[in-house]
Amino acid sequence: MSALAEREGRKRDYPVKAGAVIAPNTPAVLVSGYLTTVDVLTGIAAGVTTFEVDNSLGADGAARAEVVTGEHKFSNAGDITIAHVGQTAYFVTDGQVSISDDTATRNAAGKITQVDVNGVWVSVGV
Repeated sequence: MSALAEREGRKRDYPVKAGAVIAPNTPAVLVSGYLTTVDVLTGIAAGVTTFEVDNSLGADGAARAEVVTGEHKFSNAGDITIAHVGQTAYFVTDGQVSISDDTATRNAAGKITQVDVNGVWVSVGV
């Protein structure tokens, strides 16, 4: 069987979890296939949203949201150094990452690709 389709690009579109309100330009995670905010545990980093989505009154999948995968820059919680390049960063908030998973209470953001004085570049997305 041949491939059904080909895709080049960094944008993805996912169904949104019931009750979720996700702001624009913020990272989001997939939990059981539904997109939600990074503060919901056991998520897989999907990417950074392009637009706000409000599914506060909808059921699972009633709304959809677009995310962009790839390298995104986040604020450093203060514990990531250049020695951590290649390791996994974890979301402290939707704008800050740490090298610590805080005893498995933080979602993985992705691989650290660069650290500079202004923040941490992380490869985000599935």
